[in-house]
Amino acid sequence: MTQANRMTRPLVSLAALLTYLFLTGCGAAGPNETEVRDILQSALDPTGEVVMVETIDRLNVAQQGALWVADVTATLRFPRSLTAVVGEMGEDGSATQTLTRLGLMMRFGPFKAGETRVYDRRLRLIEGRNGWMQAEPPADDKQSAGFAPHFAARL
Repeated sequence: MTQANRMTRPLVSLAALLTYLFLTGCGAAGPNETEVRDILQSALDPTGEVVMVETIDRLNVAQQGALWVADVTATLRFPRSLTAVVGEMGEDGSATQTLTRLGLMMRFGPFKAGETRVYDRRLRLIEGRNGWMQAEPPADDKQSAGFAPHFAARL
């Protein structure tokens, strides 16, 4: 074996190892903040008329088998007051939208226009062909594994 072959062989092996690590590392990143924000918004209020996910303040994701668990702290903003939302409930005539708004009002209690609140949530996510989605629909706001939602008003 020549001197050049002995020097080239370790470099080729190192390059192959680095390529493998790079490619496998890129595929296991889990959901990002934008994806989690979209999932939260869709779960809370897809229209964004009552509550909006303003920011993701903290995101911690970990893979558990085929699922990803995401502990999220987000800032929610209420664009309109509870009074304004209640006043519009009879105007649009949509029973589905009225029920959705009632559920949100029960979940969040009274709120003022422009008010923000901190919202903690644990999500179980799975990656599908069209992106990330909840692995199971939440039954209510009582989360498993002791990570219950928490609200704190920010004025």
